[in-house]
Amino acid sequence: MKKYILFFFLPVLLIGLHACDEGRIYENAVVATGEGRTVKMTGRISGVDKWSGDYCVVVAGFDDESDYAIVSKVVPVSESDNDEIRLTMSGITDEVTTVELCVINKLRKRIVSLVAMECTEIADTILMDAGTVDASMYNAIQQKIFNATCTACHGLSTTPGGGLNLLEGHSHADLVNRASTTVDGKMRVMPGNASESVLHLILGTDISSDWRIDHSQMITSSDMQSLIGNWIDDGAQP
Repeated sequence: MKKYILFFFLPVLLIGLHACDEGRIYENAVVATGEGRTVKMTGRISGVDKWSGDYCVVVAGFDDESDYAIVSKVVPVSESDNDEIRLTMSGITDEVTTVELCVINKLRKRIVSLVAMECTEIADTILMDAGTVDASMYNAIQQKIFNATCTACHGLSTTPGGGLNLLEGHSHADLVNRASTTVDGKMRVMPGNASESVLHLILGTDISSDWRIDHSQMITSSDMQSLIGNWIDDGAQP
């Protein structure tokens, strides 16, 4: 009788062990796999190493419903700005509708899109020519925040508001380690200290609520406010 019991339980035990140890390791990050289509990206991409540790410059795949990457691969740092980077990423499943050169945060959420292309056509290989891209953290702030929101008053007007010029080629020098003309005793940007920097305070608090223009409603995206704060805390590099 004991032999019959042993023979009955042995296959069940083996099945249970197989189910518990399938060989895969699950991580929080989604990485490229060998399944699905393949994207081959080429481009001269500078500034990849200018981001704080909260972000990564990647090639990533997204669907139409979410800002979170389905699949992604980190773009390597080039030895020279003129060097062409070649990156191959597999794992582009059918649910991916857009492939982007972009910046994601630690949660894999898209923060800044640099180059995007649709990939709805059925093809085994997707070729992506990114061209020449300044992917630095400060350039993202210049393009997505200053150029989009601030330069009409701070640069393009006859006299820049508060004497602050936020046009390209001028903004960094006018911000970093420059005394504020509107808030006594503070710097416009104090590298390493966002909480004491007027740029961060003016966009993220009500410090300007009684000024001629309330700046607190200009940048309502928490991602963009975090981008400025993290850039300052990381040293405010150009």
